[in-house]
Amino acid sequence: MNVKMKMSPQMRKRKIKDSLVVGVCLAPSATIILVFTYMAFIFCVFLSFNKWNMLSPMKWVGFANYREAFTSPDFWNSLKVTFIYVIVAVPSCVFLGMLIGLLLNWVTFARGTFRLLVFLPVITSMVIAAIIWKWLFDPNVGFINYILFSMGVQASHWTQWLKDPSGGALVAVLVVGIWKRVGYNGVLFLAGLKNISPTFYEAATIDGANRLQKFTKITLPLLSPTTFIITVLQFFSAFKVIESVLVMTKGGPAKSTEVLVLHLYENAFSYLKMGYASTVSVVLFFLIMFFTIIQLALEKRIVHYQ
Repeated sequence: MNVKMKMSPQMRKRKIKDSLVVGVCLAPSATIILVFTYMAFIFCVFLSFNKWNMLSPMKWVGFANYREAFTSPDFWNSLKVTFIYVIVAVPSCVFLGMLIGLLLNWVTFARGTFRLLVFLPVITSMVIAAIIWKWLFDPNVGFINYILFSMGVQASHWTQWLKDPSGGALVAVLVVGIWKRVGYNGVLFLAGLKNISPTFYEAATIDGANRLQKFTKITLPLLSPTTFIITVLQFFSAFKVIESVLVMTKGGPAKSTEVLVLHLYENAFSYLKMGYASTVSVVLFFLIMFFTIIQLALEKRIVHYQ
């Protein structure tokens, strides 16, 4: 028998008061999100159908900006460079982050020091880190070439690093991006490892499982939610990379490191092509959304399989 409790006037007033308090507390954040996220995106989409240099009135051009983007060699080059960056950086950050998380979980002495050293790149400004790495990759006085030459490596176009358009410059930018983000992933993986109950490993030991079997049958499956979150975050970061490229190479040499966000930035603030830049940003948004949907679908299939 269902008995519905009738709310007294005092309880109703208290509930309305609590709702008003919650609404007032959330209003500033909700306003900021509404103005600087949703309304900004709507304006960006609208702007992608216009020609505007911020100095003269907008001119409606329809899909002209999209036609210009998809027929521009610079756009396709930046898209190619971005995909190369994502394909290399994301798996590297996830794999190395998992390795660091396992090592931090295994280390039993000076844990705080090791965690500080691992997390130090994360809290370092990307601009400062890029300046330091730019010096390290300097072909003449850089420490990296000094080590390579000391090991007997001969000078080549690859040792020119930031001046090499055939891949050396992009490798240097990738190294900085991976170095900057991998510590954060390691800490997240460490948190995921700490949430795995020891009883699983105890039961596996009783059944005679070795370390490899414990890792593949217990650790990896139970870390899959953490791995998924980290992978999504790395996709977001890799697609939006710009600081390290802007500081270290400015998209060069010969546009070999010009990622999509840098292509957007240059067209918006160097050439004042705000409509075209908005078009590139809309394309970038749908790219990130597309890959996120794929990852969500794969995650659901993996969870269902498990």
